[in-house]
Amino acid sequence: MTIQTVGENEIVGASWLVSPYRWGFDAKALELTRAISLDAACLRGKCEEDHDLGYEMMKRFMPILIQRLQATRLQILDVYGTRS
Repeated sequence: MTIQTVGENEIVGASWLVSPYRWGFDAKALELTRAISLDAACLRGKCEEDHDLGYEMMKRFMPILIQRLQATRLQILDVYGTRS
């Protein structure tokens, strides 16, 4: 089941933010894709050392996570036909 399709300049994966830091989904590129990979453990350490940086990261990632949770919720409601 496809949960969400992301496009150019969008983020794939934010499980590095919250323990247990494990990817729980599958992703595939439908066309030639260039991506940036981050050393999540290093970045978490930097955020822990510099709480201003950590706060900025959370401010930038939380809206993305909330939007994706809401989109997933709507898809699940559509699947089970219980949308109100």
